[in-house]
Amino acid sequence: MVDSAAGQRIKVLLVDDEETFRETLAKLLRRRGLDVATAANGEEGLERLVEHLPDVVVLDLRMPGLDGLATLSRINELRPGTRVVMLTGHGSVEAGVEALRGAAWDFLLKPISPDQLVEVILAAAGPQAGPPIGGR
Repeated sequence: MVDSAAGQRIKVLLVDDEETFRETLAKLLRRRGLDVATAANGEEGLERLVEHLPDVVVLDLRMPGLDGLATLSRINELRPGTRVVMLTGHGSVEAGVEALRGAAWDFLLKPISPDQLVEVILAAAGPQAGPPIGGR
């Protein structure tokens, strides 16, 4: 079991429109002791954000409807201080800079190993996590 500073399982919200990727990654993260909720798009992610109250959100950049950057903005409005890790297979330097300016805690490119992602989630959820890389 992976615990937060409060002694509870770390809660992760995984928002990605690629169903196979989302469900496979969720299963792998659960096996590593994380409490994982999933959402297939930005709108559903915002609903789960309020229901699940995650420590960390892993958010895809490109999704139909409300994309990752717009979802990030809404997350910051609804739950300021929530650590958001942007994850994308369509990364560019510009997109990464924009995400970090939008208060993403980190910006990662797919493919990423589950172990590497768990390390980033643990760092983001930790008491020493500090502000997002992009500042604020």
